[in-house]
Amino acid sequence: MLDRWLGAGSTEQESPAGVSGAAQEAPIPAIEAIHEEHRAIAAILSALSRVLDGIESGRLQPDFKLLASLVEYISEMPDKLHHPKEDRVFALLRAKTRNLDAELDQLEAEHRDAVPATSRLDRALVAYLQGGADAFHGFRDAVRAYTAHEWVHLNMEESRILPEARRLFSAEEWRDINADFARNGDPWSGQGNRYAELFKRIANLAPAPVGVGGSGPGGD
Repeated sequence: MLDRWLGAGSTEQESPAGVSGAAQEAPIPAIEAIHEEHRAIAAILSALSRVLDGIESGRLQPDFKLLASLVEYISEMPDKLHHPKEDRVFALLRAKTRNLDAELDQLEAEHRDAVPATSRLDRALVAYLQGGADAFHGFRDAVRAYTAHEWVHLNMEESRILPEARRLFSAEEWRDINADFARNGDPWSGQGNRYAELFKRIANLAPAPVGVGGSGPGGD
């Protein structure tokens, strides 16, 4: 499923005769960094959705430490590890074409709403912790709304923004952008290995097939 929308540059455009797709689409570090950011958030959202499905079906008991760890990554990674998409990629695209103005306006507005959006998840989780089973559906609905919105957001960057940036930017322009992205680190480890530790915690807490932890009472 992820491969269908992860892979900017892997378009259906025909390659010139004698030139393979791999040769035509050389890796660009900044684009790879954005792919990795998207893959990381997709992994967490998919895991959270599967855990909630298990709780709703009765196969899993709620593990609030696991749920809090998943929401922690969703809340912190995009905020703390903000790649310079707007300052560099979006701004340069605006200078080169007007065809993406509507999409860029929407993405920038959604970036500005990122903290309020994740705060809504935090509040819904606290309400679930305090209210018990009766408050489950409020948290589930908040996660579903956030996830649905995030798939649309990531897909727009993958399908519209990154292919155009690849097509329009020169090698020299990419060299400067790549340097900025390299300074920001990656979403899998983070500064001081923070995100690596968080991923490890999630994997150890989450039951298979999401993670390697035990299923706990009532689990499968």
